[in-house]
Amino acid sequence: MSLLSLEHVSKSFAEGRGQLTVLEDLSLEIHAGDFVGIWGARRSGKTTLLRIAAGRDLPDSGVVRFDGHEMTSMSPDRRARLQRRNGVGLLASDWRPERNKPSVEHVALPLLSDGMSLHEARQPAWKALERVGASQYAHMPAGRLSQSERIRVALAQILVHEPRVLLIDEPAVLSKPSEGVELYELLRSLADSSGIAVVIASEDVGPIRKARRFMSLGSGKLRSTDPRGTLVPFPERASARRRSQP
Repeated sequence: MSLLSLEHVSKSFAEGRGQLTVLEDLSLEIHAGDFVGIWGARRSGKTTLLRIAAGRDLPDSGVVRFDGHEMTSMSPDRRARLQRRNGVGLLASDWRPERNKPSVEHVALPLLSDGMSLHEARQPAWKALERVGASQYAHMPAGRLSQSERIRVALAQILVHEPRVLLIDEPAVLSKPSEGVELYELLRSLADSSGIAVVIASEDVGPIRKARRFMSLGSGKLRSTDPRGTLVPFPERASARRRSQP
């Protein structure tokens, strides 16, 4: 049985006088330890797909299941509890920490919501920071961290609840290419060593093309690799086509 599944999911939004279909009859299965890359151009529906998979938003039609539980039939409170307790974690591209709050307190926040005191939450928060290679930033205010350091702190904040599925929405463009490589290697190690299912949706095809399963999203459809790992062709960028023309 899959850990997380989307079955015949569709989602549309109002646009002008009509409807814009972002996801159309889309199905996806994620298993423990998966490392999945989803490529899509800007406004292709990547964020919508991940938010629905995480239970943050509901589809217009279709079913989303986590560990056999149908999230689409749950109340918002039940879905939120499921996300917090060994469920599905979503690292959104718009995470904005309080600039003056120490990083360890940011990581501890989800545990405070569960009723822990700050003193009790500091130890698991510290361990989560160590897990992502960011313990040296524990007492630094978030406003003093670089973009790559903030991403690691945000990741630790999700991992403190020991999720079984980790969804990453459009990792930010980092100042150094090496930082991006290190981030993707960290995410791969989480899938390999902890059995966490990791799904990364990105506009940058380079790093995620090395994922065990690679998919492309466009025109509401999700296209995947075949069992032998051959890439299914996806639309070339217009700029690339222009450069190739004589």
